[in-house]
Amino acid sequence: MKQEKDFKIKDFFKLIALVVSLWVISWITIDILYSSVTDRGAFGDKFGFINSLFSGLALAGIIYSIFLQQRELSLQRTELAETKEEFKDQNFQTTFFNLLKTQNQIANDISARVYYIKNYNNKTFRNLEGRDFFIQSRFELQRIDKALSNSNYLNYRKWDAQDGADEPQSYEEAERLTKMMRLSYTFEYYKIDKETWGDLLELNSIQKAEKLYAIFFNKFHFAIGHYFRHIYHILLFLEKMEKEKISKTNSITDFKDKNIEIERINAEFKQYADFLQAQMSTPELFLLFYNSLSFPKLKRLLIKYNTLENLPKEDLLNDSHDAIEGINLKSRKEILK
Repeated sequence: MKQEKDFKIKDFFKLIALVVSLWVISWITIDILYSSVTDRGAFGDKFGFINSLFSGLALAGIIYSIFLQQRELSLQRTELAETKEEFKDQNFQTTFFNLLKTQNQIANDISARVYYIKNYNNKTFRNLEGRDFFIQSRFELQRIDKALSNSNYLNYRKWDAQDGADEPQSYEEAERLTKMMRLSYTFEYYKIDKETWGDLLELNSIQKAEKLYAIFFNKFHFAIGHYFRHIYHILLFLEKMEKEKISKTNSITDFKDKNIEIERINAEFKQYADFLQAQMSTPELFLLFYNSLSFPKLKRLLIKYNTLENLPKEDLLNDSHDAIEGINLKSRKEILK
C-alpha cells in the first residue's frame, strides 16, 4: 500500500512538471519565432490555443483524479470484504469451539439411575454420572438384546424369600433363579410387552438393533436426548458454513482451480468434525452409532464427516450390525495402524 501511494504521488508531480515544461517551451518558442512586438501582438490572438491546451490538461487531470478515486474505493471495498470474511471466520471458530465446550459439559452433566437384579431376592441400582453412563449403556443394550433373543416371553414376578417352598435349595438353583429373575425384570424395567417381543423376532439384524436402541432410548431419553441433539446441531452448523464457503467458489472460472478450492474447504470442515470426534470416548461413539439407527438425519451427517471412523467394529453388540451403508467401521488393529 505504501509503494502504491508513493507511485501515485510521483505520477502527480510528473504531470505538473509536464504542464510547466510545455508552458515554458511555448513561451521560448514564441520569443524565438517573433522578435518584434508587432508580430507578437499579431500572434497574440492565436496564442489563445495555449489556454485550450491547459484547459485540456486540466480536464485530463480531473479525469485522472476521478480514476484514482475509483481505484482507491475499489481497493477499500476489497479490504472491507476481506476483513469481513476474516471476521466471519473468527466468529465461526469462536462459535464452534464454544459448542464443543458446551457438548463436553453436557456429557459431564448426564445423570441417571439404573435398576437391576443383583441376585434372586435383591433388586438394586447404580447412580451413573457423566461418562459412566456411556460405559454402562453397553451392558444395558446387551441386557435388552438378551431379553429379546429369549425364546420365551417371561412375566416379572418378585421372589419372596419367605416363601420356603420356592426358596432355592442349592447354589446352582439360586443361579438359575437369578438368571430367570434378571431376564424377567428386564422385560418389566424396559416395558417390553409380549406383542413388542413377538414383533422383534420377525426383524432382521439391523432392524432389530434399531428397535433395541429405541427401547433403551425411551427409557433414558431424559438423560441423553440433549446430548445427541447437540451433536446433531454441531454437525449441521458445520455443514451450513461449509456450503456457504463452497457457494463462493462459483466466481472461480477455472474448473481445476475451483475443484482444488472445494477440496480444500471439504478438508477444512472435516478437520473441524474431527475435533468433535476427538472429544468423544469409545463408549460414546458406540452409543452414537446405535443412536444413528433411529435418527436418519444424524446418520447422514455422521456418514458425511466420517465421525465414527475410530469406533472398532469389534465393539458392536453383533458383527452383523456393521452393515450400515456409508458407515464402514474398521477393526481395532486397522485403527491403531
